[in-house]
Amino acid sequence: MRITTNISSLFLQRQLTGSSNQLEKSLQKISSGLRINSAADDAAGLQISNRLTSQVNGTFVAMKNANDGISMAQTADGAMAEVTNALNRIRDLSLQSANGTLSNDDRKAIQQEVSQLQTEIDRVNDTTTFGGKKLFGPTGGRLLDIVERDLVKGMTSTWLFESESIIMDQLGLDGLDRTLKIDLEHVDGAGGTAAFVSAATAGGAAFNQVMVIDLDDFNASNLPNGDPAGLELDEVILHEMVHAIQGANFEDWANIPAWFKEGSAEAIRGADSRVANDIAAGGGGTVGIAALWVSAQAEAGSAAVVSTAGAYSGGYIIQRYIHSQIGQAGMKDLNAELATGATLDAALNTASNGTWANEAGLFTALGAAPAAPSTAATVFEDFINTNMDLTNLDNGAFGGFDANGSQAPRRENTMQGLGDGTIGAKSFLETFISGDDDNNATDFDSSSWDVSGNPNIDETRLENYQVEINGGGGRNVSIQVGAGSFETIDFSVGTFSTQNLGLDYIDVVNFPQFAVFAADDALRIIDSSRAQLGAVINRLGNTVNNQANINENTTASRGRIRDTDYATEMTELTKVQIKQQAATSLLAQANQMPQLALSLLQ
Repeated sequence: MRITTNISSLFLQRQLTGSSNQLEKSLQKISSGLRINSAADDAAGLQISNRLTSQVNGTFVAMKNANDGISMAQTADGAMAEVTNALNRIRDLSLQSANGTLSNDDRKAIQQEVSQLQTEIDRVNDTTTFGGKKLFGPTGGRLLDIVERDLVKGMTSTWLFESESIIMDQLGLDGLDRTLKIDLEHVDGAGGTAAFVSAATAGGAAFNQVMVIDLDDFNASNLPNGDPAGLELDEVILHEMVHAIQGANFEDWANIPAWFKEGSAEAIRGADSRVANDIAAGGGGTVGIAALWVSAQAEAGSAAVVSTAGAYSGGYIIQRYIHSQIGQAGMKDLNAELATGATLDAALNTASNGTWANEAGLFTALGAAPAAPSTAATVFEDFINTNMDLTNLDNGAFGGFDANGSQAPRRENTMQGLGDGTIGAKSFLETFISGDDDNNATDFDSSSWDVSGNPNIDETRLENYQVEINGGGGRNVSIQVGAGSFETIDFSVGTFSTQNLGLDYIDVVNFPQFAVFAADDALRIIDSSRAQLGAVINRLGNTVNNQANINENTTASRGRIRDTDYATEMTELTKVQIKQQAATSLLAQANQMPQLALSLLQ
């Protein structure tokens, strides 16, 4: 028996210490509810649970962010709903103003309400906020090309159809169901060529016809009618439609003199003001008329324009003279002869019943001295003096007061903006060329019509045309919808100032139909923006649901790693307590064992 070293006591002390440590850990787990209270409890588990805690906390914040994003988008959508109401009202007012029963004063009253609605749209765009943050930032420029829109829509809805109807009525020709392509280009700057029809010919009628309109002459400052100085776009279209229709019909188109082509087009649209200007430029009065006659004579037999005054003004006067001699029926016969393949000489002879054997005979008659009591030098001059009033309210076009007599209406403009719902001209198949370089008039022309080699060029039937919307503009919003960095959903809340929507220039007094175009496209922009917002709202709602599901499963996973299993831990606590009590009792006995050595000494 040893008393210096009490092995039993040492063993029991170690067991008691272990039981105490185990009891302490059990008490920590039970009191905290956590299986892992320090890295010593489970180093790997602590690392995993901390990552899961970050994810759980992050998903809570992400769900809040997404819900805030939904609220912001709903606020923007609500503002756009009011803009939609305003646009529908503008459209209704434009249609009302287009009714022929209204006076000019009535339309001005309608314009006042339209102006107030425009102001309200701008106010909503400028002042709508969410939590103090402006939603709709101003964006410079327009979200669509209003020049292209008004040019193409004007042709689609009225100009081509009305031009075709006028030409059929006066010349008896239509487009023969040929194809006519519309191409917008920057040709030669403002004040130059306003438009032209290019075509290919192979010894017969024109084909591959392309009507090119110069964007430099028609822009946002003077649409929809044209140049404020007097270049009316609808009348330009009428002029070019004469070329397109005659070109499609005349079998000898390439050889028809320029004075006949340009004179026909000017006679259909009316050119009194052009003639007055050219006479004044030539010296005015008899001198100016004589100079114009010289220019006109230079055009005889020439398929190319020798002088602008001679081909246009001179040709117009000659056409008016022919019309005065053979009448409207005779003009139809003349054009019908050319459409059946006759030369101009033969057609003039037939239509005039031999009065003019050919073009030379016509010019001889115009250059002859007129009958008394006229003192004019030529029939050309006498006709201008006696048959053409260059200062009255009639423009001199076929079918008007000056050309057809007092039974016909006085017209300052031949085109009246009429339509019957027909899209484009009934006798042409029209397409609009888009996607080409508007600064290069030769990248799409009558030489080939080949768009296959240039994937950027596209053709659209006029009835299918819609102006391209260049985005929604406005502020970009980035919503943090994830627990990690850069887990975002980005969207634009759009913008809808009247300038952005292309509504700032509308005029329901003079051009209500174009105001309808503008309102329709503005509604398309708003509808597109609202559709995007609706999609974002739904997506954010799905994101919230997904984050809630992730949060639930991540929390459960974290709980399985770090939470205390109370059933197991209470069993462990009971076991450790019993062991501790037993060790304490036995340690007391072991510490008494050295006392037995005294009995050996007695």
